[in-house]
Amino acid sequence: MLEKTIRKYYDEIFRYCYHCVGNRAAAEDLCQDTFVSFIEHYEEYRHIGRTKNYLYTIAGNKCKDFYRKKVPVPMEELPEQGTGECLEELAVIRQMVANLPEELREAIVLRYFQNLKYADIASILKISPSLAKYRVKRGLEQLSEMEGGTYGSKRKGK
Repeated sequence: MLEKTIRKYYDEIFRYCYHCVGNRAAAEDLCQDTFVSFIEHYEEYRHIGRTKNYLYTIAGNKCKDFYRKKVPVPMEELPEQGTGECLEELAVIRQMVANLPEELREAIVLRYFQNLKYADIASILKISPSLAKYRVKRGLEQLSEMEGGTYGSKRKGK
């Protein structure tokens, strides 16, 4: 059962950790730590909610711990695919997201990098769905402010 769960969710949890910290090696460590914690506490897990959300919660806590340690986060590490211009834009976006306050950064990463629904985000962050929507909205507003309003005006069709 545990092995099947790890295989099913490993890539997804790794991508989440990678988007949170922007460093492949750190993301691999955080992802492995997530599954080690999951295995260690599996007997205590009541299977009330979705296993995927439980794993995201553990991974989110591991990423928070990573940031609390003030480990430098190199945002220049990018995937090898795409054009140079796309990679530059991705680096800028990642840096902007990394500069958001933690609660907004988590909501943005879960919504736009992991494609989760607001209900799942709320469950993972242990907040209401309306607060999850608010944090995503506020995160987008702050990203727009960082970019000098360009993002917001593109979104509104201006």
